[in-house]
Amino acid sequence: MDMTYRLKRSPLIGVVSSRTEEAVAYIKFEYLHAIMNAGGMPVVMPYTTDLATLVAYAEAFDGFLFTGGVDLDPSCYGEEKRFDSVTVDSQRDAFEKALFAAVYPTGKPILGICRGLQSINVWLGGTLHQHIDGHSQREPRQIRTHDLDIFEGSMFHKICGKTSVMVNSCHHQVVKTLASALVADAVNGDGYIEAAHQPDHKFLFAVQFHPESYYQSEDDDHSSAIFKAFVNACRA
Repeated sequence: MDMTYRLKRSPLIGVVSSRTEEAVAYIKFEYLHAIMNAGGMPVVMPYTTDLATLVAYAEAFDGFLFTGGVDLDPSCYGEEKRFDSVTVDSQRDAFEKALFAAVYPTGKPILGICRGLQSINVWLGGTLHQHIDGHSQREPRQIRTHDLDIFEGSMFHKICGKTSVMVNSCHHQVVKTLASALVADAVNGDGYIEAAHQPDHKFLFAVQFHPESYYQSEDDDHSSAIFKAFVNACRA
């Protein structure tokens, strides 16, 4: 490959999609547009647990986006399902676990959103609250309904320069035990972790909210910054 071309081209971002019961992959355009707006080139990765293909993904892409979606199976963190509200996709769980195992050792940038924070936390040894009430807003995702306290000096603080931001809330699961490799960056008013990163990683950052849903808003003070920081890390 011509290295001049490689240096000039947009970073290729491997994106995890969702999947219907009919085995149709789908992804909200908001994720793709947010990456493209930040200068990256998103590519949706077909599910697989084939090691050779996973290694090819790890080598081909410059960064990886773990998106929102259905819940992780509680068996992934050593629990039995305790709530009817928990919906799972065993094929997605298997793919994400295998993908993370292939990608994480490379040190390439990783961004997690909603389920992405939860899955990264679990793959690193953390656990989740299977269900909490009052955190799935009725308003459209573009509407930000609650504020977060961002810890000063954290990665999130360095990305956006804020110690408080308004975000949306579209989940019913949250981090219970944070993986030992991660540190919390922000919490909501109930004290639940809504952003975390790994200090000794080039870029491993994840949030519980959905910044892709409002990244083009006029009063955006953090969402575009998250995607730009991620894509810029993928350039290095």
